[in-house]
Amino acid sequence: MKANALRWCMAVLMLLAISFLLPSHGLAEEFPAMNQPGKPLIKSGWISETEYQDDTIHATLTNSTHKAKSSATKVTTHWIRIKISDPSQLRTTFSNNSYDDPTLARAKNMIKGLNAVVALNDDFAKYEYNTGYIARQGVEYRNAPDGSRDVLIIDNKGDFSYVMDATEESVNAKKEALQAEGRSVMHAFCFGPVLVADGEEVPIDFNVKKFSRVESHYACQRIAICQLGELEYGILEVDGGDGSGINLREMATYIKSVFPECTVAYNLDGGGSTNLFFAEKAVHKATRNHRAISGLIYFVSDTAGE
Repeated sequence: MKANALRWCMAVLMLLAISFLLPSHGLAEEFPAMNQPGKPLIKSGWISETEYQDDTIHATLTNSTHKAKSSATKVTTHWIRIKISDPSQLRTTFSNNSYDDPTLARAKNMIKGLNAVVALNDDFAKYEYNTGYIARQGVEYRNAPDGSRDVLIIDNKGDFSYVMDATEESVNAKKEALQAEGRSVMHAFCFGPVLVADGEEVPIDFNVKKFSRVESHYACQRIAICQLGELEYGILEVDGGDGSGINLREMATYIKSVFPECTVAYNLDGGGSTNLFFAEKAVHKATRNHRAISGLIYFVSDTAGE
């Protein structure tokens, strides 16, 4: 009897010790922790300077030019198609690998050592700590949306969904709906707005707050992330500055012209925050006020290598 009691006490102490080691926000065990690098890219994976493929990821970069009606000049645009084999290959990192540290960082420094095939800037999660719904790598950091922004959710299956004009109640309802489907939130972003919903362009009224706060009428540098299919994604970046670039309404239309199969597209922090990398090399044109940012979204290889 005493032996059984001793074993029970030891088991309890072990569980308590483990609980102190686990992240306080409840990390999903099947996903890697923040800032985890991918496998090194293999030489034979390079089909060309703008295409990489191994048995776990395929990414292609296209460069072009575009003249939007709102833009003073024609600008360079870049879009990337990415197909991965497992949802865990879509990853995120915060500046200084910490949500609680408010220090921002340059994307070119954050990307070092991640072995990212593709990487881009995220929202402005660490610019404002008092609003929005923020999750990364299965960890919920903040649930305080105030109805002024759309939220993008990426679940553990790698699928995109969204909450328009998100409030705490509507976000919680979305979380419950996902759980009913056996899904959970892996990443959530609070910049927005949603540009394509259920395969259709979202009507953009320049006078509505969620659009006007990102200067939706103004031609500038912008970047968006899209879902194209199962574990298939698109990134569209439009260079700009000094009255050149693209407005948000034109951006939604341009996305559908480049990615006609796009089901969900979400606007991320643009202007001087815009960053896009292919194999850790910048492919975007940095604007003059290129600034430090909160974090990155990145896609990695999971191949065993050569």
